[in-house]
Amino acid sequence: MKISKVLKWSAIAGASLLGGGAYAFFWRFISRPRPAYAEDSLKRDKDGERFIKIVKEEKAWLKNQKPEHVSIQSFDGLTLRGIFLPAEGKSEKVILGVHGITSCSSNEYAVIARFFHEQGYHFLMVDDRAHGESDGKYAGFGCLDREDCYRWVRYLDDRFNGKYSIFLHGVSMGAATVLMTSSMNLTPNVKGIIADCGYTSPMEEFQYCFKRELGIKGTAVLKLSSIICRLIAGYGYSDFSTLEEVKKTKIPIFIIHGKEDDFVPTVMGRQIYDACVSEKRLWLVDGAAHARSYYVAREEYEEKMLDFMEEHL
Repeated sequence: MKISKVLKWSAIAGASLLGGGAYAFFWRFISRPRPAYAEDSLKRDKDGERFIKIVKEEKAWLKNQKPEHVSIQSFDGLTLRGIFLPAEGKSEKVILGVHGITSCSSNEYAVIARFFHEQGYHFLMVDDRAHGESDGKYAGFGCLDREDCYRWVRYLDDRFNGKYSIFLHGVSMGAATVLMTSSMNLTPNVKGIIADCGYTSPMEEFQYCFKRELGIKGTAVLKLSSIICRLIAGYGYSDFSTLEEVKKTKIPIFIIHGKEDDFVPTVMGRQIYDACVSEKRLWLVDGAAHARSYYVAREEYEEKMLDFMEEHL
């Protein structure tokens, strides 16, 4: 009798710990993330001071351009907002930029906005749901954001009467988002996708982070947390995979990934490239940690990206 009670209470305690851990994970990573600014994360970099100076200069430049603030409605009734920066001179080509987790449009893309502008591209940088100026309580990790990205593409196509060439660019979660969007019924005006350090799926990324931090995959916690996420936020961590979506796309894709990325492992970039069935490119950047490829190899990044886009116009 005593043994059965011990087992019973042990089971209850174990279930409580599992449930508490699953909910805590959901609350920490899915509920509207606390904003993280580029300058703060760059402080940890070897060349952080130089990078921070660049970011501050480019943010000031972007603000002085007085870009247009735009918005759309999501499939589930949220107001999603973005910033539209016109090209320098007449142009019929536009880039849609999608940022990573905890960031926002101007924070992620201020550093590259001037380049797009001067190269003759209109640039729409958007705030993901539950980020920046956009509505929402829960981050979508690409599973919900793909629907939002699809609607931003439709917004651009309608705005320019279907005449402008459109490219998608994403960083980290934004890269996963544009890749998950690649298989959707996009307008033929979408000419290419550039995905910088994207993950294969939310579940695999979370498992990797568990393994890196705690030495375990945390499968039981994540599976339960995924159920909680589905009930509250409307999706599960395994609902979509970039690997599965690039197996169905016809859009040319350029995969960029830092060789020193220990947040989204470089192997994920290779896996996405290998799975892709459309025309594709892969560039693994020496010395680049997560979301740092543009900073450590700026000129080469711009050259390779521009070459890719000009080829597919």
